[in-house]
Amino acid sequence: TMSGGGAGGCCGGAMRRLVLHGALVATAVAWAPAVPRPSTAIHASRCAWASGGALAPPRAVRMMAAGAATGGSGVEPSRRGSLRRLMRLLSRSCLIWSCAAKQLIKVAIVKRRYKRSPVTDPKLIAARRQLAVDLRDTLILLGPTFIKVGQLLSTRIDVLPVEVIQELARLQNDVPGFPAKRARAIIAEELGAPVEELFRDFTDTPLAAASLAQVHRATLKDGREVVVKVQRENLRELFDIDLQNINLVARVADRLDPATEAIGANWQGIADTSGTVLYREIDFDNERQAAEEFGANFKNFPSVKVPAIVPELSTKRLICMEYCPGVKISDTAELEKQGFDQVHISNTLTSSYLEQLCRHGFFHCDPHPGNLAVDDGYPGGRVVYYDFGMMERIEPNVRKGFVELIFSIYRTLPREACDALEVMGVLRPGVDRFSIERIATELLNSFASTLASADNKWENQMTPEQKKTSRRRRRAKIGADLFATQAERPLLLPPKFTFVFRAITTIDGIGKVLDKSYDLARISQPYLRELADLKDGSKFKTAAKELAERVGLRPIDLKAVVKQPRNVA
Repeated sequence: TMSGGGAGGCCGGAMRRLVLHGALVATAVAWAPAVPRPSTAIHASRCAWASGGALAPPRAVRMMAAGAATGGSGVEPSRRGSLRRLMRLLSRSCLIWSCAAKQLIKVAIVKRRYKRSPVTDPKLIAARRQLAVDLRDTLILLGPTFIKVGQLLSTRIDVLPVEVIQELARLQNDVPGFPAKRARAIIAEELGAPVEELFRDFTDTPLAAASLAQVHRATLKDGREVVVKVQRENLRELFDIDLQNINLVARVADRLDPATEAIGANWQGIADTSGTVLYREIDFDNERQAAEEFGANFKNFPSVKVPAIVPELSTKRLICMEYCPGVKISDTAELEKQGFDQVHISNTLTSSYLEQLCRHGFFHCDPHPGNLAVDDGYPGGRVVYYDFGMMERIEPNVRKGFVELIFSIYRTLPREACDALEVMGVLRPGVDRFSIERIATELLNSFASTLASADNKWENQMTPEQKKTSRRRRRAKIGADLFATQAERPLLLPPKFTFVFRAITTIDGIGKVLDKSYDLARISQPYLRELADLKDGSKFKTAAKELAERVGLRPIDLKAVVKQPRNVA
């Protein structure tokens, strides 16, 4: 008993030390000069943390605080902030670290209690689900930054268990709006004139309020109907302190969380990506430019609508755009009532997203039903996209790798498929490819047989028993190869791909609501086949290269023939 009490006291002391030191480091960095650039502050906090190991010893904390207090960063004393601000930052940091420590203790208790239980144990599943609910409630308690980070984490199917993903996916942006008087003051401050001079009419009651901004309907002097998105106050200061703490918590998580299965978690990388996305999202210039580019990409698609921006009434904290009302894309009753063709709508949504990924390389990260609507601007219905705060770009080489992957899938070329995955950054370079290519061969053969015969079924056409049989047969064939690859952890998941996977999953869900027979793979097939045929610029060039490859007349094959006698000699 004495031993257990001593251990518990020691553990409690270590946890208190973790909370205090983490809070002090983050506060010292955030207080110093109002952080000119996020990356600068993050680098400083990393250096301080690394100097003293996982728990940041008092000496490192004192150095950080001393640097902040003496203006070591080169910032004038007048800009260092007041004592009141310092206490506010410290209080916020302590709250964050206390919540993190409580969550860590709960996880440790569950792990210890069910250490010998199988993963299918109902009690273990229930305990993990409760942990997930507690995490969601904690993020809600901590406010806007953590709600947004939780939403980003809900895409990380590669590092979080399904129970956590399901709970984080329920996080909503909906929060009470701020007073219209304050919204009017922000508009006047940003545009240099009162609302009455800028608009013929302005509705004080917001159409919607979220964690970062709220939206008001208005009418311009020329009669155009618009919406005005107004950012909440003091978001940058809140992000500065919260993201400092998140980065430090991530460094602790990287030390404590072991890598699992074939994909390794990288909490620091996730924290960096989250910070980049959040800072970018509160600069409305980015959203304005994204909306304009997205609209230009779809200007020749009459079945897709993108609201036009009013640039002269948009700033870093304010964005004004065309008012485009519509029926929520998941409201099937209203869609049916108004006579929209739901099969056409699901097809349009799918093809428009494939267009973003494969041709434009610039895609909407969050196509959930709240950001999609349908209006009558096209026969059968026109899909309307909203909210361009979260957009991502796929680099040309990654897009080229994706096209090569599609080509390899439809031509059943497992080696080329693995090469494409490597180009995309999904397959780690230099790993043993033997087992990976065997797995790819089995999966591609299964896909090819489904395409080749009308008697074969896609998985969503199977009965539950057929699905189980199919999956059991597939696991039996590739199980040994999967086991062989785990030690090398050959698979990486670039952060951008998590947005793609979440978006495709969301679109698949919307499609199945609109059309009971919807199958994303089957609908995508003609589009992707055309893309594969055009991978070299024309069908004829692609066909010629494929023929040369099959008969061994590629330049690389001829070079190998010429060099072979020399190599043997």
